[in-house]
Amino acid sequence: MAEDDLDDSELWPVPPAWLMACGQCTRLYQRMVEAREAVAEAELTTASTVDADPFDSGLSAQLALGQHMAREHAELLPDFEPACPRCTTCREDLERPAMSEGASDWAHTAAAEHRARHVLVPPVMTTLL
Repeated sequence: MAEDDLDDSELWPVPPAWLMACGQCTRLYQRMVEAREAVAEAELTTASTVDADPFDSGLSAQLALGQHMAREHAELLPDFEPACPRCTTCREDLERPAMSEGASDWAHTAAAEHRARHVLVPPVMTTLL
C-alpha cells in the first residue's frame, strides 16, 4: 500500500518537541521506530504464513514508551479525545467509585498510558489499548 493510499487515521504522528527533549523518551521512541521498521521489513520478505513479529516487539516498544510517558510526563499528555471509544471507557473508569486505592491507581495509570498512545500511534490504533 502506498502512503498516498492511507487516510489520516492511519498515519503515524510526528512526536512532540517535549518527547524529544527527554533522553529516555528519545531512546524508547527510537526503539519503537526500529521495531516498527524491522517488522515492516520482515512482513515484506517472509511468507504470509510467518509471524513477522513473534515476540510482539513492536507493541512492546510502544507500551514501554507509553508507560514511561504516563509516569514521567502525564501533565504533557493530550486530553481525552471525544471521538475515541477507548477514551470514553477510560473516563468512565475514572468516574466510577473506586473499590480500592489499587483500583483507582490502576484506572489512572491505564488512562494516562492510553492518552500517551494518542501521541505515539496512528489514531486507528488508539482504540486497541
